[in-house]
Amino acid sequence: MKELIDKFFKENPVDSKTPSAAALAHFRLTMERNPESDAILHEKMDELIYKFKPEREAESLPERKEIESATSPEQVIRFMRRHTDAMNQRLLIDKALEFEDELISEIVSRLKTSLNDGFIELSIRVLAKSKTNVAEQLAGYYDDMRHPYAQSMVLVLLGFIADESYIPWIIEKYSELKRLYPNESYCEGASYALYEIENRFYPTGKQKKKLPTSGQVGPK
Repeated sequence: MKELIDKFFKENPVDSKTPSAAALAHFRLTMERNPESDAILHEKMDELIYKFKPEREAESLPERKEIESATSPEQVIRFMRRHTDAMNQRLLIDKALEFEDELISEIVSRLKTSLNDGFIELSIRVLAKSKTNVAEQLAGYYDDMRHPYAQSMVLVLLGFIADESYIPWIIEKYSELKRLYPNESYCEGASYALYEIENRFYPTGKQKKKLPTSGQVGPK
């Protein structure tokens, strides 16, 4: 399987000029799955936001109180579907995980039909932190998903929760997205999935290796 990944990156380096949605999603999931890094990141972000836009704290407070008072998975889903303030999204993810047993299957099912980018992004963040591994369900739903953005984000997520057996399938989905959407970056979801799987199952050292970009011939 390692040879398949090496061959893939030699033939399909990532365009590093502008970070894609998949690149940003991968970075976010990497940080959020590490509690220490997640806490530091959000602390620094809050400091910067409050420094340059001190009014943001007061603006986000009413919604924050609503999220804190949510008592059902249905309420959490409603928050996830609307444009939740970025300042409150971490709180919303934690609240979703309080209803993990009831909510996870609902989130996975909704990803099949959702065209709501915000909901899709929050969903993969919740699923990445969930104790329930939904790799098999997501792969089963993948071809029926209505939104290629959802497919791309799900591929990023699979990089964190799927095992090596998914490598050929992910490569196949890369080719499909690249063929169907040649002017979009959806296919990079597969690139970041393979990158994460490689680092989890075929580590080269204590630090993660860098993702091969268009300026490199192959993996380093």
